[in-house]
Amino acid sequence: MDHEGEGTDPVILSSRAGVVGMSMLAELEQYWRELRGARKLPVRTEVNPAQIDAILPHSFILERVAPGIGRIRVAGEALNVLLGMEARGMPLSEFLATAARPVLARYLEQVFAAPAILELPLILPRGNGRSRLTARMLVLPLLGSDGTMSRALGALVVDGVPGRAGRLFDIPEDQAVRCEVLEQMPVRVTGGRDRSHLKLVVSN
Repeated sequence: MDHEGEGTDPVILSSRAGVVGMSMLAELEQYWRELRGARKLPVRTEVNPAQIDAILPHSFILERVAPGIGRIRVAGEALNVLLGMEARGMPLSEFLATAARPVLARYLEQVFAAPAILELPLILPRGNGRSRLTARMLVLPLLGSDGTMSRALGALVVDGVPGRAGRLFDIPEDQAVRCEVLEQMPVRVTGGRDRSHLKLVVSN
């Protein structure tokens, strides 16, 4: 992801996508945590595609362009196939049904403002002979080159083969959303003690 706009060959997950996809998301988060180290956030320019090649076709880089709105600056080829068009330049909400977009916007704003890690369960409803499929989206905040919290690394994996392009995801009401507010940089307080916090926010 050194050059925003590059894609990769399409990858369709197998029937074991639920297992494989979750493992890839976990590996992506671990890579992000290693980049972060003891800092507040890693920097977008530090993301090395060679280190996340397994999930690269399903991954993306977001740019925050307005409150709750993230525009895709880099997209793996599997996301282009899923959307049925070039995903680069589109808002992340383009993957979601209309009713789910305000929900995504609220969580995305937490990703950039808190900052926070977002792991969002998704479903593709049944229709036109297609069975219901599940998916997960992971969004990990990054610093832009100017030091602002304006970028994010993420991925979207689908449990199974989604079928025709352009099917829109819903956010299921019966599954928890992980929105983990990250530990803040230590703050110096009276008496010379450092204070930091880790907060976990889960919404049903």
